[in-house]
Amino acid sequence: MLTAHELQELTRELDGVPVLSLYVDARVTDPAMRHAWRPAMTAALRAERGKLTDDDARAAFDRAASFVEDPVPPLDGTWGTPGWAAFITAEGPRYAAALPVRVPMLATWRDGPFVSPYLRALKQLRPVIVAVVDSRSARLYRYAMNELTELPALTLAADAAAGAAAEKPHTPRGSAFPAARGALDTEHAARRRRAEFQHLASALAHRLAGLAGEEGWILIGGTTAWARLAAEALPVELSHRTLVSPELDHGDADDVIIRIAKDAATTLRAAQSGLLLDRLLERAGAGGRAAAGVPATQRALHERAVDQLLLSPEFVRENAVLAEDVVRTALAQSADVEVLSGDAAVRLQVAADGIAARLRYALDGPQSVSGGG
Repeated sequence: MLTAHELQELTRELDGVPVLSLYVDARVTDPAMRHAWRPAMTAALRAERGKLTDDDARAAFDRAASFVEDPVPPLDGTWGTPGWAAFITAEGPRYAAALPVRVPMLATWRDGPFVSPYLRALKQLRPVIVAVVDSRSARLYRYAMNELTELPALTLAADAAAGAAAEKPHTPRGSAFPAARGALDTEHAARRRRAEFQHLASALAHRLAGLAGEEGWILIGGTTAWARLAAEALPVELSHRTLVSPELDHGDADDVIIRIAKDAATTLRAAQSGLLLDRLLERAGAGGRAAAGVPATQRALHERAVDQLLLSPEFVRENAVLAEDVVRTALAQSADVEVLSGDAAVRLQVAADGIAARLRYALDGPQSVSGGG
């Protein structure tokens, strides 16, 4: 699957080149229906060709459409894939691959690839790094693109455990009421376990930070007390990307871990969307480096001032052509594009008609916020 950077590069490369963009809702539950996409795609291609009035344009379209019958790749071999996309010129396919999400059935012929439906799939590239923790070890997984991969586990180093075990409990003297030996042993054992775990938590924090990188989510579960301590050991800058799950437990099967990881990604993505929107609307309201609403954002894009474009799913769905134009313009100036999730998407729709942008520099004049409705 294309990364955001690769999508930007492809958009620049094919700028001004007629491209047949295809999106297929390929998810089926019955293997006998794995060819069902073909009649729908044939109808979509026929409708798109009917819009062309120029003979040269029709000839170029027909050459591009002829590659749909070739394996681009063959959907027949990817039964169960939620979606599929291809960008094809008259010279042949420039990109074609299965997608991890459902997309609407679409065929469009225009200069450059039609990329706005692809944005939803980009979210699946952000991995969820999963740690299932107890007092002496952490099982690690990476979840992305609907696949769970087990990673090397982290175990308390033998020398750290031996050193902690060699410590002698301190027995206070001179007390008129000495504590019971059993109570002292229990307290010492608890202190020793916490000391041992600090070694594990420190190593785990370093490992999780490296695996998550700049964008990955972190999900921690297992024994509740140790999971919380592990989360507290993480660098503070990872706190907004980390979730401690009381549901994730030792011995969970892969399908359970996948379900919990998906839910965690949804929760964390919604929280991050809210944070992005709050910061952006504060800037816009203060007349700073932000634009909100269609006119202000279009002006910022025209001035090549956009650093990050925020859209609501409703804006993309209800304004397909406009959404495509603003997304492609944003990508052409190397801006990040984010389709918000959860409550933040609703708030963006109400506050700014579903579109806003963070700017590289302030523009002259107010960047007004247009109300929804």
